Amino acid sequence: AYIALPFLASVNPIYARIAHVHLAMYIPLGPYMIMNMLGMRKRAYKKRGGGKKARPADGLVWPVTNEATGERSTSVTNKAIWEASVRGVDNSLADSIKKTRSWRFGYVKYVEKNLRCCLKSEANALAVAKQGLSAAKEKFLFVRDGKTQSLKDAMNSITGTFHTGFVKGTGSKPNFKLTIPYTKFGSNNPEKQLEGVEAMKQIDAWVEAGTIEPSAGDGIKMCIQNPAWMDLSDRYFVLLGATSAMGPLNALLALGANIIAIDIDREGVWKTLIEKARASCGTLTFPLSKPQSEISSDEELFKCAGSNLLAKTPEIANWICSVHTDRPLTIGNYTYLDGALHVQLSLACDSIMERLCSERKDTSIAFLCTPTDCHAIPKEANEAAAANYKSRPSWQKVVELLIGGTNIMGAKQLVKNALKPVEESGLYLVDGIVAAQGPNYGLAKRLQHWRAVIAHSNGHVVSSNIAPSTATKSVVSNAQFAAAYNGFKLFKPMEVMYQETSSAVMLALLINDLRNLNSVANPKNKLDNPFQLFQSGSFHGGVWRCAYKCDAIGVTAAVYFYLGAYKAVIVAGVAGLAGTVNYVLKGSPI
Repeated sequence: AYIALPFLASVNPIYARIAHVHLAMYIPLGPYMIMNMLGMRKRAYKKRGGGKKARPADGLVWPVTNEATGERSTSVTNKAIWEASVRGVDNSLADSIKKTRSWRFGYVKYVEKNLRCCLKSEANALAVAKQGLSAAKEKFLFVRDGKTQSLKDAMNSITGTFHTGFVKGTGSKPNFKLTIPYTKFGSNNPEKQLEGVEAMKQIDAWVEAGTIEPSAGDGIKMCIQNPAWMDLSDRYFVLLGATSAMGPLNALLALGANIIAIDIDREGVWKTLIEKARASCGTLTFPLSKPQSEISSDEELFKCAGSNLLAKTPEIANWICSVHTDRPLTIGNYTYLDGALHVQLSLACDSIMERLCSERKDTSIAFLCTPTDCHAIPKEANEAAAANYKSRPSWQKVVELLIGGTNIMGAKQLVKNALKPVEESGLYLVDGIVAAQGPNYGLAKRLQHWRAVIAHSNGHVVSSNIAPSTATKSVVSNAQFAAAYNGFKLFKPMEVMYQETSSAVMLALLINDLRNLNSVANPKNKLDNPFQLFQSGSFHGGVWRCAYKCDAIGVTAAVYFYLGAYKAVIVAGVAGLAGTVNYVLKGSPI
């Protein structure tokens, strides 16, 4: 087409110069276009069935939702579980869920509606939790040697177990006290090790800012004021997903705890776990595929240790119930995988917890809740969010006028955070859902909430505190999340924490729940509604008291970060665009 350039130049020079610019754009953009076309071709090839063959179903799997095609639609099952949870409690809500077509984007409002239903009464809360978990156990399948049965039936019928491995650490006991590593996210300041009075001042600063709830501050302070609590040599912790980035493994071992570890049966994973335990003042108990007495080397020990939570769910439950039977256990779910696997892991862990709580009544359970969820909150937090909205900076008001309520990247922008209370009970809630995390993430976390309220109502101590948004490697590896995190500071009292800080404060809240008889984790301290369990001890990072919903600030926060981080590139781009326009119009870039 460009052989016509001389003719275009003679007819209208501007047309010719537009053609020049068009041609020049192929130089920087050509490689991108080629790679994009190759990627599209590869994806289309996979859709036609030309990719790798799907692995045969094994262990805990999603149910088949289309018998004709064998499809296992996560959306269909996900929606069905939410519907089943409220069926008979609020049938109009159940019918509305059933009629929702695009569950991937329609699920968000139903998380809030589900919680509102629960907060109407204690009876509602327990009925929804029990029905939701029951539906999940009946719908999800367990496949073993070609035989398929419901997860519920598999947990009741499979009787296998493991041998037991044990390692005792040789490290010396530390001077037990709570230390909080802290530096403000995004700053270049060196990390401080906060202890004693200095730690208490920082806790007070977080409470005053609204970054954490007063009850969370009180819980952490109790650990500072009672250093003897930090000696965990008398406590036994089952860690499901022992090597999780947000899990308490390292801190517990450092405080002399006795760990019963469950993690994937990979040699490298267990080499790390066992070597950490040996260097600590704690102990490590773990499943083995053969007796430890028959294992002749560390290499063999690492190979024989561990198990797959999804493939061996019943056997893991059987084994955990058989270890340290003379000691009360605290079992915590610290697992995480992306997408559909997160739901499968949550269900596997729930089945194990349910079995342990049933057989050993002195069991306590633990979860790390996410702030990006729907939670019952104190009235004071709701009032603080309303006050922060009223006093928000002028620039936020201007941006809200421009894009407020606009759906960008699946989220409505700059939406007010403070919600109306539940009319029947007067209880308040917050919608911290981030739509981009998806319905599977939402369901996985809700399954944990349901187990927590059921266990608490059955007399078990339940530590289920909200952790702050944390800059773990997996999170900040996502460029969009990393950009948003760096811009959250614009919206007070939001503060993202580094992993070391989050681990320390969440460990303190766990210890407070286990040691402090006045903690709401203790079932002897009655609640008006079971879901109030989550409104105490929340280190939410500002999500509950921010002027805007968490999902509504991400785009503005990310844009702020990009403008600062890529200022030179943006200036160069604007200059280049101006030069291009000038060239087209006048024949010269200057």
